[in-house]
Amino acid sequence: MDQFEQAVLNYLCGPPERFVNAQFTIPYADLKGGSCPDFVVLDFQDKTVYVVEVTSAADSKAILGRIVEREARWFSPLRDHLVKLNTMFQNWDYHVTIFVRPEESGNAQEKLHDLRDVSVISLNDVVFSWQWKWQGSRPSNPLREPGKSGKVH
Repeated sequence: MDQFEQAVLNYLCGPPERFVNAQFTIPYADLKGGSCPDFVVLDFQDKTVYVVEVTSAADSKAILGRIVEREARWFSPLRDHLVKLNTMFQNWDYHVTIFVRPEESGNAQEKLHDLRDVSVISLNDVVFSWQWKWQGSRPSNPLREPGKSGKVH
């Protein structure tokens, strides 16, 4: 785990109602899954499963390509796996959050703007936590961009 993933892990683990698993292996079945996102977060307060990817690459093309395949790569196989463990996960929201370099975040947000189940967060917001955009209080859910809440399925 590099320094950026470590910073994101610390960020993810803030609220006590979250369970975080690093390098979670999503089982491969029926031509779906078989991936290992940086983190899978179970947020029991928001009833949301977050797939979290972190990249410090100067170009976000690779991660944006994986997002296009998010249903087959992450959501569907992860939902199937979790529902086998407990049926409560059937009704949970599934959301991708990516952490990218600040110079890539604007471009990624622009490209992914219409995808309500994907959020982009700048690594600067995590690594330099004193610069978080709190507007006077702790964000209600720092894993989503404003306006990207609720179910999309």
